[in-house]
Amino acid sequence: MITATIITVSTLLLALLLMLAITITAKKIRRRKDDVNEELALKRIVTGICERLHAAYPNSKWRWVCRPAGFAVNGGIARIEVADSSGEQQFMDVCLSSGGYMAVHVLNVFELAELNVSTHIKADEHVADAEISAGTGPDTMLCDEVSITKWYNIVFIDVLTALIDDLNADGEVCVYIGLDGKAYTDKTCAATSDTQTQSISVVYDFGQMPDVNLWEYIIEKLGAAGLFAEVQDENCIFISWA
Repeated sequence: MITATIITVSTLLLALLLMLAITITAKKIRRRKDDVNEELALKRIVTGICERLHAAYPNSKWRWVCRPAGFAVNGGIARIEVADSSGEQQFMDVCLSSGGYMAVHVLNVFELAELNVSTHIKADEHVADAEISAGTGPDTMLCDEVSITKWYNIVFIDVLTALIDDLNADGEVCVYIGLDGKAYTDKTCAATSDTQTQSISVVYDFGQMPDVNLWEYIIEKLGAAGLFAEVQDENCIFISWA
């Protein structure tokens, strides 16, 4: 009786160990496959970045500054540093949507650690290739439905959603976005050019806005996203989630 019990227990333990080994092996295989897929996806992204930089900045070099975990398969925003043929450096954001669309935006930022270094950063310079810049600066106008759609999907809606979450948590129910791209919770601030008022009341700066004559495209997309939106006085977009 005791012998039979020992045999039964041993058999169960062996079965459990076997199942555990199979599970661990399957997870390792799946993880290895995921790693391979992510590596291949990252290689495609690198190739795409190289092709776009080659078209806009021949003989330039670049490196990753930071990118989120799973960026290649899940999308998100990563940052690269680019040095052109003359050695001048600038940062760019690589924006990758979950659907696979990629855009590269030129920035006018630099590391604080470099404040005392004589590295020259090009300010407000934008790539001529429309595929590289979705139009976030004063030299690149967002004046057609295609460019606005790219701007909305890559630059605008995710940031706006996060902003709404923060404002809603503070008890706010609406936001106004002015012609200059600055967002306020007070319409007066959105319509005024008073620098002091703006510096106090601004809750976010979206940068360059599309041409005001095409704001209706933005209104339509915001409505489809479940938000009430309208153009007010031809100088600001009113958005409410209440």
